[in-house]
Amino acid sequence: MTEKKNQERMDATLAAEMSADQAGEAPASAAPTADELRDLFAGTAPVPENRFRHYAVLVPLIRREDGIHVLYEVRARDLDRQPGEICFPGGMQEPGETWQECALRETKEEIGLAPEHVEVLNELTVIYGVGRFAMHCFLGLVDGEAAEGLQISSQEVDQVFTVPLRDLLDAEPEDYRAKLIQYGPEDFPYQRVTGADSYPWSKMTSPVPVYDVNGWAIWGLTGRVTKVLVEEIRKRWRQIDGA
Repeated sequence: MTEKKNQERMDATLAAEMSADQAGEAPASAAPTADELRDLFAGTAPVPENRFRHYAVLVPLIRREDGIHVLYEVRARDLDRQPGEICFPGGMQEPGETWQECALRETKEEIGLAPEHVEVLNELTVIYGVGRFAMHCFLGLVDGEAAEGLQISSQEVDQVFTVPLRDLLDAEPEDYRAKLIQYGPEDFPYQRVTGADSYPWSKMTSPVPVYDVNGWAIWGLTGRVTKVLVEEIRKRWRQIDGA
């Protein structure tokens, strides 16, 4: 999916959310009875307060003679968002497709790797971001020969590179924490709700691991996915060796 189309879909999603919120407002003078409340909530599933935009990425594991390599992309330099940053192939989920189908479709669109050349092992993790999005990460084994004939979309991808999995397993990232500070709007009614002129809004942090491997700085969300990959392989491998 191109950057422009992706942004258009995000805008449309947010507009639909706002419309749904407005449509769901009940008249101020109306309120359901106890029996009506029972009917309204009978057999319903809980609804999360936050509506997440769902994305999916593929973590391509390339089989080569010297072992497994992990494939990364470098985003095109002229993109409006995150130009030149390192990432995995992926994008926003389209209506009617599963998260896995999304990851495979985006991979084909970005680097020309067809789904039939990917053996999906499992969903590795889900990364939740502060922008109300969930990123579903899938592991996929790819034959080395298929990885040699990639057709890169220059609109989205500047280049691809691979890192031997053994190098990632031997590496330790530098771990940083990005500070996320909340601010109330200028017209927030502090006096009415707190009796004061201000409020100590929550301060959060987000992990930012940085891997320096073979001349590449892998960080941010991609660094987080890489860290989960490394830690899960280490943990599961030890369990197998200790069995």
